Amino acid sequence: MQFYFIGGLGGNSYHLAPLIEELGFPVTFLDPYREMIQTENDLRAWFQGQISQTEEICLLGHSLGGDLARYLAAEFPQIRALILLDGGYLDMEKILSLEEELEGTASFMQQQVFATLEEAVLSELGDGADPTPIARKAVEASYCWNPASEQYVLNLDLEKVMALLRLRRQIKTYQIPLADLPVLFIGPRYQEEPEWRKEALKQLDPQIKQVLLEGLGHELYTEAPQTIAKEVNNWLQNVHK
Repeated sequence: MQFYFIGGLGGNSYHLAPLIEELGFPVTFLDPYREMIQTENDLRAWFQGQISQTEEICLLGHSLGGDLARYLAAEFPQIRALILLDGGYLDMEKILSLEEELEGTASFMQQQVFATLEEAVLSELGDGADPTPIARKAVEASYCWNPASEQYVLNLDLEKVMALLRLRRQIKTYQIPLADLPVLFIGPRYQEEPEWRKEALKQLDPQIKQVLLEGLGHELYTEAPQTIAKEVNNWLQNVHK
């Protein structure tokens, strides 16, 4: 079985590396945020171009990547297992309007500017303990030099990001039935859950194995790769019995 991972917005292969190490098997990182994906056809064509044609696939997705992964799992029969990391279950309309989401994303991206990469690292990782080399690389890979403004900016194309956010609203991933596909959902358990999240978790298909972990946030696979890997490997062993 081949393993593929679709990250959340701003995720890169360095973010994933510690989880791969803990899992103990290779996982291919996929980055849809580099492509102009506006329609379901675009999404299917992009994915088709990334994967091996014959192998069975286990697809992992985090956050927005989880939404895309759930859609693709319903479209590609070679996907035989799906792992959602705090993604693929929310009706975004219950949280904020598309216009608010697009405006907020654009505003956030425009604010993330730094004179040096070191400033970006400090902003993201804090100035407490020394970051690991891989955590530093993950931040550095998230930025690129903009010669026009002479600053480091997020290494993302706003129009491509907007297109994927619009597409998520259209495909309504949280409603997509998953037939007999084995699915694992891992998410954080917050002490104070927003009502919209409580409701979304309640409405997850009963066939989906739910694991909620205390003390973690939305970026759970970078915060606790060992814990997430253990849950994934235990589940995979049961799926393949």
